[in-house]
Amino acid sequence: MRKLTTTLTAIFMLSFVAVAQSSDPRSHLDDLKTRSVDSLFRNYNTDNTSGISVMVIKDGRIIYNRSFGLADIENKVPATSQTNYRIASVTKQFTAMAIMMLKEDKKLSLNDHLRKFFPYLPAYTDEITIRNMLNHTAGLPGYGDLVAKGTTQPLTDTDVLGLIRKTDTPAFKPGSRFSYSNTAYVLLGLVVEKVSGMPFKDFLRQRIFTPLKMTQTTVNSMTGSIPDRAYGYNLRDGGLKKEDQSLYSYLLGDGGIYSSVDDFYKWDQALYTPKLVKPATLKEIFTESSKETPTSAYGYGWYIDEKFGEKRVSHSGGTTGFSSYYVRYPDIRFSVIVFANQDEGVTLGPVVDAIEDIYLKERLSGSATN
Repeated sequence: MRKLTTTLTAIFMLSFVAVAQSSDPRSHLDDLKTRSVDSLFRNYNTDNTSGISVMVIKDGRIIYNRSFGLADIENKVPATSQTNYRIASVTKQFTAMAIMMLKEDKKLSLNDHLRKFFPYLPAYTDEITIRNMLNHTAGLPGYGDLVAKGTTQPLTDTDVLGLIRKTDTPAFKPGSRFSYSNTAYVLLGLVVEKVSGMPFKDFLRQRIFTPLKMTQTTVNSMTGSIPDRAYGYNLRDGGLKKEDQSLYSYLLGDGGIYSSVDDFYKWDQALYTPKLVKPATLKEIFTESSKETPTSAYGYGWYIDEKFGEKRVSHSGGTTGFSSYYVRYPDIRFSVIVFANQDEGVTLGPVVDAIEDIYLKERLSGSATN
């Protein structure tokens, strides 16, 4: 199988230089930009590569929507805009939204402590608030460090709760610093279940997916099937090996959603409206709540920074066989969505950077703050 590695990056940066220097009419520039984005994925034009789906949105209009490679290499099923990829940690924004919906319903407060919902957890969790969990300052131990050696049965969210129950000290004092936590988001999914009285997957379906007509979007399941699904692959010994699930693939709150770029367009557009929560709640979601670095902050389920002089909110994801990256510039209504059914051997950050440059660098160069 053809080798797809991070050397993809090497060809990306050459494709859009002509665009930035062009004085052609707008329609021709649009064509040039489309071809420039196409060129980023030239290594996917074979019969033996994993798939990737890409959408670019401006002012509510889809200005780029193409897929490359295969959703299922063995059966030669091509990737399309309707292909369902596991979006990994991009799931966290949905978990955060569910929490904020329950806050609006006055069923919880962000100042509530974890032990309010699970009284049998160790005493240190009484210092951890829902807000700490949303913004990665909770200090919860990583569940991967707690799993017994030799475990082969995939974990459920309830299993993670059980692992935390057996701990006696936090990884650090809750609220004292930022440390990205999958454990926190798994437990947030369980808080949603506890407070709403329904399974997390049903809450997402009833309160988010169905109202937005995200008909293809679902969560991973050990018993159910995923419609139009992509199968995951990783680079092994110079070729692609099917690696679709792991011990952690069925954990929901931190990374269990499958979605397509077509469905994700509906999510993207809803975030400009009060369809799910009030404008004040949306503002809170996209407001800095903790600081990862001097230039990168975290809201609730979103990284927040600035690029080209514009506010930028984003999240990436990576799990066994899958990668995802989603970027929004809310003030200029520009978004990039990239989903891939390969993890090791593919790095999406440079892809997204290149797409941003193609569409935004010339337009916003006067205030660029790379």
